[in-house]
Amino acid sequence: METSNIDTKLDRNGVYLLVMLCYVSILNSATQGYDSAMMNGLQILPSYTECFALTTATTSLNVAVVFLGSVVTTPFAGTLADKWGRKWGMAVTAAIALLGAAIQSAAVHEAMFCIGRFIVGISITTGSTAAPAYISETSHPKYRVLLTGLCGAAWYVGGVMAAAVTFGTQYLSTTWSWRAPSLLQFLPSMLCLVVLPFIPESPRWLVYNDRLEEAKQVLVKYHANGDVGAEVLRVELNEIVQTLEYEKSVQKAGFKALIATRPNRWRFGIVAAVSIFCQISGNNIITYYLGTVLTTIGITGVQTQLAINLGLSVFNLLCAIAGSSVCEKIGRRPSFLISTSIMALLLIIVSALTKQFSTTPTTASSSAQVALIFLFYGAYSLVWTPLAYLYPLEVLSFSLRASGMASYNGLCYTAAFFNTYIIPYAMEWSSWGFYLITAGWCFVEVGVMWVYFPETKGMTLEEVDVVFDGVGHVDLDVDVDVEMKGVEVVEGEEVVVEVVGKDGDGGKVKQ
Repeated sequence: METSNIDTKLDRNGVYLLVMLCYVSILNSATQGYDSAMMNGLQILPSYTECFALTTATTSLNVAVVFLGSVVTTPFAGTLADKWGRKWGMAVTAAIALLGAAIQSAAVHEAMFCIGRFIVGISITTGSTAAPAYISETSHPKYRVLLTGLCGAAWYVGGVMAAAVTFGTQYLSTTWSWRAPSLLQFLPSMLCLVVLPFIPESPRWLVYNDRLEEAKQVLVKYHANGDVGAEVLRVELNEIVQTLEYEKSVQKAGFKALIATRPNRWRFGIVAAVSIFCQISGNNIITYYLGTVLTTIGITGVQTQLAINLGLSVFNLLCAIAGSSVCEKIGRRPSFLISTSIMALLLIIVSALTKQFSTTPTTASSSAQVALIFLFYGAYSLVWTPLAYLYPLEVLSFSLRASGMASYNGLCYTAAFFNTYIIPYAMEWSSWGFYLITAGWCFVEVGVMWVYFPETKGMTLEEVDVVFDGVGHVDLDVDVDVEMKGVEVVEGEEVVVEVVGKDGDGGKVKQ
């Protein structure tokens, strides 16, 4: 039985957790989204480019260095979330982001600016490891897909904030026109830090760390409306405990486990593919170099470019929210395949228009290319923005999730560093040629996804294991919660319950 299909109307506590998860999801992702839209805006502002006397090389470095910080943190982000918990991972993220934003905004030379952005990059990986895992593991099964998808969609909340701020600060005649947006990057992290003491730890993390009673209390209070006999509690707790006990019996959490078995290598291969594809499918050309793209097609006015940046951010946010709400109905495979194919076709059209009108742009050609930019990003935001978080979290089992997401972020930002660093050079070489090459790469991605990506629609996190392992690790006829089975438990007494799954593998639960 799927817990997502059990009809449970949430009480006040359940609604409170739902709201808090939305809040945390939005603020964590907003920190990342803010950075991209902010850099787009800063590169349009003359005060920023003149302050640092930017060249092609230094422009690339100022953008790409944030990803270098993200990559360097990869070995530690998973360990932090696994050892100390998902909440501590988010707390450390907020503290690091505050420091990075302060240094970045106070920069008196390019090196100081790059150091601040490097530190911001560190926070991006720790946050992208802990927060999506927390949301996916803590959400009520009925709302897990929506909330995890929103974690990706909320990226554009930060984008809208930064685009609006830079649009407003363009009228400042001092360096505060770029310092103010840089400083305000701390705001999402500060707001996220405030609520952490008032939300529970991930119940799956608690179970994995032998804190079963605490996990049960979280599920009873926030998923079962305080009813210890609720069916949703019985099913969900059985799935979590039996699956995690099986995982602990066959492997330990860590990076080595990602390649220890054939199913795990399949999981990791998918995670690696998604992490790379989501960065080099043409999206970063617009995400970080919109000003360059607009100048290429004949739109050079600062105010007009900033207005398009703001409008695109709002449009992307609406598309990503829409995508989060329908991805469970359409499915993962069809969404990936259709979206990426459309993106490839749109890039081919953009390439043709750029080649034809790059030297003699007309009002009609410029308008057409702006419309194509919006359509391209609509196709990306509807699917890739929510699924780039949701799908890797689904295919990774619990013991692989933190190290897997840390690896995901490391690979993702390695690809982003490489991509954002070469984009200015590629655009100087041949903007239309670069669009065409990227379109061809998108078709390669479609082929890989067709062969390699399984469907996970309608499954709980524990049920996805069947797709990769060929067998489930849960027997719902076996109740792992001794209190549900009528066994009297004396406080302070340890009770050990045997858990035997359908495949004959066993484990023990201590309570």
